[in-house]
Amino acid sequence: MVNDGFAIGYDSVREQAAWVAYRLRPIGPYRSMPRPSFISDPRLPRRDPTPVYTGPDYDRGHLAPNYAMSQVYGTRAQRQSFYYTNVAPQRPRLNQLVWQRFEEIEIDDIARDESPLWVMLGPIAADSSSVPQAFFRIWLARTASGEWEAAAFVVPQSVRGDEPLSRFVVSIDRIEALTGLDFLPRLDMTRQAALESEPAPARRFRLATLACEPARYAPRWQGRDGIRLDFERCEEQQKTRRGDADE
Repeated sequence: MVNDGFAIGYDSVREQAAWVAYRLRPIGPYRSMPRPSFISDPRLPRRDPTPVYTGPDYDRGHLAPNYAMSQVYGTRAQRQSFYYTNVAPQRPRLNQLVWQRFEEIEIDDIARDESPLWVMLGPIAADSSSVPQAFFRIWLARTASGEWEAAAFVVPQSVRGDEPLSRFVVSIDRIEALTGLDFLPRLDMTRQAALESEPAPARRFRLATLACEPARYAPRWQGRDGIRLDFERCEEQQKTRRGDADE
């Protein structure tokens, strides 16, 4: 399903996106745009959204982000990002903290260095539930020499919110095993293996530097559920992970 700023691979059996892909470039001056309401995708038979959204346990989690779509692609792309085909049930702590941190650094920081930056993401299904057990995210860009480089992540629903983002790094092969999807199929097998078989090093995409950027909504979460968000602790964990990787 092709939208103005992003494409969706829609799973008609689970009635949600299997994957979403979009391309980012640096944004200009911020444009304030009204936030649309979530609505059914007009290309599909109209149906009520899943009841899971009626309680406090799950947010309507954007896949193609509202912020990036509105700032890079404009009003129509922003409206399309509020179709239910572009959302999935996410725990509030995931949606508003960890997922938001990924969204913000990729558009505000990484896209400035790596333009264009391709992003592929989606749910990792649980066996017997419409609620995903986790979500994947893949960044893809070309180096100065024209070669592809990638970083991939799997983020579970059960996050605190102040973890180093580098904790979630995996190989693309791991995501393929979890989802049954085949990424980058047009590359020859040698290039696929080079990109997909190993987790990305922390230096790629400046992840070692950006892994503990605080969430925009962290203050409203401070102390909630008895959890004190501590991004200084996150930095210490990140330094430990970096030291282990260097050994």
